[in-house]
Amino acid sequence: MLKSWNRREFLWGVSQSALALLVMGRASGQVVAASKPTSVLVLGAGLSGLYTALLLEAKGLSVTVLEARDRVGGRVHTLDDIPGKPEAGAQALSERYRRLLALAERLQVPTEPSLGLDKESLLYIRGQAVLPKDWAISAANHLAKSEHSLLPQELLSHYLRKHNPLENANAWIKSKYSDIDIPLDKYLRAQGASNEALRLIDFNPASLFNSINTTSALWALRNDQRAQTRSQHPMHIQSGNSRLPEKMAASLKSPVQLNKVVESIRSQATGVKVYCSNGSKFDADYAVVTLPFSVLRQVEITPPLPKIQAQAVQELPYTAVTQIRFQVGHPFWETDGYPPMMWTDSLLESVLPVRDKQGWVQSLVSWATGTNAKQLDAMSADTLTKYVTSELTRIRPGTEENVEILHVVSWGRDPYALGAYSHFAPGQIRRFQDKMAKPWQRIHFAGEHTAIASGGMESALESGERVSSEILARIGLLSPQAQAP
Repeated sequence: MLKSWNRREFLWGVSQSALALLVMGRASGQVVAASKPTSVLVLGAGLSGLYTALLLEAKGLSVTVLEARDRVGGRVHTLDDIPGKPEAGAQALSERYRRLLALAERLQVPTEPSLGLDKESLLYIRGQAVLPKDWAISAANHLAKSEHSLLPQELLSHYLRKHNPLENANAWIKSKYSDIDIPLDKYLRAQGASNEALRLIDFNPASLFNSINTTSALWALRNDQRAQTRSQHPMHIQSGNSRLPEKMAASLKSPVQLNKVVESIRSQATGVKVYCSNGSKFDADYAVVTLPFSVLRQVEITPPLPKIQAQAVQELPYTAVTQIRFQVGHPFWETDGYPPMMWTDSLLESVLPVRDKQGWVQSLVSWATGTNAKQLDAMSADTLTKYVTSELTRIRPGTEENVEILHVVSWGRDPYALGAYSHFAPGQIRRFQDKMAKPWQRIHFAGEHTAIASGGMESALESGERVSSEILARIGLLSPQAQAP
């Protein structure tokens, strides 16, 4: 029989970081009792919001979490109604996610290994199907002579890595690198990238931005620096990554308030008031806002944020990601002899197999980002169905009348996300990075967009530790010197 979960044990062991130890009581003593505990409203029940709530509750604060959706998890969302329970967001984790793994262990949410991506793929470039082994001599290869041996999906890493100056995960915020906070396409040209290389890079869903001409080169170098340390053990939460935020929410003293769409936040001398679209109102001593800036820009904040911070909220870009999931009638790849995974220069970008534990293909997913995802998002449901099935047939004739669209996930059109993840446009790192998450009166900010050292789901937890320490220091339960950087 599993050991029952103990709140204090959990909060003492969630993370090995010095901050978490302080927040959770090992370094700062027991929870301080108060006749009337400090109250905090946490806006958003994604990983950052739920983690913040757990950390603050551990110190005796009264926490209420408001969530606009009818579920918890935010952009962590397992599609439980599709075979294999694929992830709509937050695809995988690894041994590098130390906070998340410690959290999962304490909550008794088991993990299991992931298969990862297939090793073989089919290229479909300029109307031609090409196996990777034939790419260097293919007529579809319009790259410069020096690039001919590089696969399209390798181009971005090739030009970023050879002169990447960032020495560690935190280096990108240092002022000495602000001179490369420039358009990525300009940087890549300076490294020798051809026009065809630049064109193909914008079809890479792993690039994590909308387009090379609207993204900071420094941001891309930051992502490349992290990718240089490869994960050795890819994994996911057993039965779906959504099980973790669900268990986090169930572990809170007060249930998450669902279907609460925040319309305005008012910071006053003695507290914060939050007003929701259904007419409900909430009061607390402080508020923690974990909403993506793409959504927060629709919320009225009184008094208004300082100029630069307000500009960050209004202007920080979010990457559009659209997934189209397919059911397959028969395995066409066994007939045509090509791998089921595809990398294309079409709007569909990549088509990936979703496999079960034994390696059998259960479904397929097309994964498009940036401007390509936005073009798909602009289509009506009927137009999208006709376009996608026609495009798949053009790329892979064996899919004709053999695939059916099961589900479309558009993070760009999701009203509570308006994008899958944030990134920085040219010049925004030096303008916004050190100001965008600053507390404003009684309002504090968290979320993946405010993290510095981490990526993926771990970034949400990093931000939760930081914002918790800010509030605890503010009310005297944590020394300012112990706060997270």
